[in-house]
Amino acid sequence: MLSARALATLAVVLLSHATARADDPIDYGRDIRPILSNACFKCHGPGTQKGKLRLDDRDAAVKKDAIVPGKPGDSELLKRLALPDGDDQRMPPPEVGDRLTPEQVAKLTAWIKQGAEYTPHWAFVAPKRPPLPPIANPQSPIANPIDWFVAAKLRAAGLEMSPEADRATLLRRVSLDLTGLLPTPKEVDDFLKDTSPDAYEKVVDRLLASPHYGERQARHWLDLARYADSNGYTIDGARSIWPYRDWVINSLNADLPFDRFTTEQLAGDLLPKATTEQKVATGFHRNTSFNEEGGTDAEQFRVERTIDRTNTTGAVWLGLTAGCSQCHDHKYDPISQKDYFRLYAFFDSCDEPTLPIGGSPQLEDTIAKLREMEFWIQKNGGSREDIAIVQKEIKRVQGKLPTTLVMRERPQPRVTHVQIRGDFLRKGDIVQAMFPTAISTPVTAPKKLTRLDLAKWLTSAENPLTARVTVNREWQKFFGRGIVETENDFGYQGNFPTHPELLDWLAAEFRERGWSFKKIHKLIVTSATYRQSSATTPEQAQKDPRNLLLGRQSRLRLEAEIVRDAALCASGQFNPKVGGPGVYPPQPKEVFAFTQSNHAWPESTGPDRYRRGMYTFIWRQSQHHLLTTFDAADAQTACTKRNRSNTPLQALHMANDPVFVELAAHLGTRIEKDGPADDAGRIAFAYRLCFSRPPTTSEAARVQTYLDAKRKADPKTAWASVARVLMNLDEFITRE
Repeated sequence: MLSARALATLAVVLLSHATARADDPIDYGRDIRPILSNACFKCHGPGTQKGKLRLDDRDAAVKKDAIVPGKPGDSELLKRLALPDGDDQRMPPPEVGDRLTPEQVAKLTAWIKQGAEYTPHWAFVAPKRPPLPPIANPQSPIANPIDWFVAAKLRAAGLEMSPEADRATLLRRVSLDLTGLLPTPKEVDDFLKDTSPDAYEKVVDRLLASPHYGERQARHWLDLARYADSNGYTIDGARSIWPYRDWVINSLNADLPFDRFTTEQLAGDLLPKATTEQKVATGFHRNTSFNEEGGTDAEQFRVERTIDRTNTTGAVWLGLTAGCSQCHDHKYDPISQKDYFRLYAFFDSCDEPTLPIGGSPQLEDTIAKLREMEFWIQKNGGSREDIAIVQKEIKRVQGKLPTTLVMRERPQPRVTHVQIRGDFLRKGDIVQAMFPTAISTPVTAPKKLTRLDLAKWLTSAENPLTARVTVNREWQKFFGRGIVETENDFGYQGNFPTHPELLDWLAAEFRERGWSFKKIHKLIVTSATYRQSSATTPEQAQKDPRNLLLGRQSRLRLEAEIVRDAALCASGQFNPKVGGPGVYPPQPKEVFAFTQSNHAWPESTGPDRYRRGMYTFIWRQSQHHLLTTFDAADAQTACTKRNRSNTPLQALHMANDPVFVELAAHLGTRIEKDGPADDAGRIAFAYRLCFSRPPTTSEAARVQTYLDAKRKADPKTAWASVARVLMNLDEFITRE
């Protein structure tokens, strides 16, 4: 029996909230599931059903009278929510979670009154192309269908799109987004002089055709691939896998369709008459860490690598936290532990050979046999000296030709078991490779499914997630935030899309345009939404402070590699060479002092010193200090979105690091050598190099005053000092 106080509380909720909201449309996925998922599913969800009550299933909830459709007053769920804190039947219990807010209770009440329908989770339903919404304001700037969806959402909130950014800002923005490089002064001048209607589109086409486009987009993908040039763990020995990195660059430059891009990385070795390039592509899943320490259990770490491949596949293509099901059924999403190990089974029967690039098959066989010998010695308790001898021979053989790490299916497949509590030594039920049951039609396969089947299913029309997850990440590149903000979680705990119709429209467009990254990128950057100014109005700050409705562009701090690339461009030192082994730009020798191996850092000289940041050699355990300071991916797990921090260390790095001091000196020389003869002209030239715009009157005056003071101190370094100041402005490392 409810107490009088509880009954009174429930009555107030029902009268003051439910009646007012009864006619408002309540969406289960948007309004109700997040509440139940956060407050209830931990104890009454797919993994656990305390009191034999399950609230994620409508029939189960109705059967127990927890929910009585159409009758909120009779629903035990609402009664328990209204109980006082001291009552041990109050839900959720105080030790589990906070009491629901009146607004949340009101939503639940209105939903139950409307019939308590459980609609399928939006992300698990295949996307269909929605119609374009009507535009109430004919003056809204519409460049392509993206803008219809954005303008309609803004209008509903009483907002409008911002004006288009000025042309210089727009050129700098799109150049950095598509190639990661600053536009040259000539490119700025040419664009500003071009008054034709398609002037901007011509710029976009030029950037998409640039070889540096593939480099810029590859850096994003390599974050997902957890790319590094070393093995990780304590020893962190060097590895050769840069041919995989170059394969990604070349594939993106060639606009390899994403379905083929997926297939070759997951199963290139299984394609008929697989080429060397297709085998190189399988390096995606060889980017896992590899433990070289003596005395370790080789099978344990093989299992760890297979787990990493399973979790990475779930994150990159499905946008799901599949790894939560390694030890038990997922607490929130409908992914059972058995489902997890069915996905794991796709990767369980893989060998991990080293592939010589351009060498003979005999060389590959020699390396494979040496690897087998190394494995046998470890497995049978051999000494560290024996292992070291074999590893030295492997490196000697590999040194004859460039090599890369690839995947290959075993002739005799392993038997995959569910691992009880995630312990590889505790074998449970035998499972076969299969797709997750919650998002796929059950398959009765006449043969064992392979990684090739997995790749085809991921990009099939049946799969509801891959296209959405991928275009959401692409959107994130250009706006700093995905349409689904939780880009790594499209499950029940993830955020609802801010523009669900736009997301589905883009997913359908991506598939129907042949899975082309270049086409979807062009669509995004030519939209009026992308071309907006990033300035914020008071009305926007009040109604949409986080810019979720996209009424303006977002200012974004450049990523670590692009910070240095911008300095290379402005200083005139940029080496445009594409591809090849990693390089070693300058860094303090003390960086490796804390590592076990104290790796050598053979500082690059000549043109290699000025290669762009993505070619910097990446030691997993001790990355180049620029990368760690400016939030680069850690190369340990798939990074779906980098952090963007703002720390004093970053400012100190830009001001005092020898690399940037050196590049500032080169910029100063360039200003004097290539700029006009007068100070005013040179200051204007410096601003065009760094910011793609002329200085304002007050900016020019302040720089002139600073220049005059520096000339009195040391005329030879005056312009280098000016260059150093400009490179340390917020605007230099910001994409407007």
